[in-house]
Amino acid sequence: MIEVRDSYLVKVKDIREAILLWQRGRDAIWPDLGWQGRIQQMLHGHAQQSLFVWSSEWDDLAAWEAGVKRARSSVQYEDWTREISELCRYGSEREVFTILEPSPSADNRPGRVEVRSSYVVPIARAQKAREHLRRGMEVEGMSGQCEQMLHGKASQSMFVISTVFESLAEWDEQIEPAIVLTHEWLAGSKRSAWFEDWCEIAEFGGSREIFLNL
Repeated sequence: MIEVRDSYLVKVKDIREAILLWQRGRDAIWPDLGWQGRIQQMLHGHAQQSLFVWSSEWDDLAAWEAGVKRARSSVQYEDWTREISELCRYGSEREVFTILEPSPSADNRPGRVEVRSSYVVPIARAQKAREHLRRGMEVEGMSGQCEQMLHGKASQSMFVISTVFESLAEWDEQIEPAIVLTHEWLAGSKRSAWFEDWCEIAEFGGSREIFLNL
């Protein structure tokens, strides 16, 4: 499985109208196209309030390409995309990730908050990183998705651990003990041991981005 993340920049004055248009397309047009996914607004990151992402999952790149091709033959889609294109100032970037099994499908429910923490791994340790992240999904207390970038700003060397929460408050409640207690947090647990091993594989912690599902 792959995740395709298309991001767009919107003028601040057009944010509300853009959200309503995206939601209309998701609810009324995407089902007819066989599309799925989520529209997200960035809460924390390099563009914050003005950046929106369409995140979708596909079996592979060929399935994504076929889905885009189907859309071009839909009059309803073409009318809708002309409207949304007037509000999207720029198509910021497109990122493609391999979803490392056995990660579950993304949580598309509106109102959920996704925290995406990226890590840079030396090429020589990429295979080891994939194996370790796959094992992590089987550790008690772990949730979310683990991904490797296929296309984007750090292709092949970037890995992402994505987790979804009901709110920012829930994420804060879980992260606070790690900040206050550092190495004492979950000392001796399988999750703690797994993360300590991960820190030996990853060379740098990259960006952390937070998105709200609309």
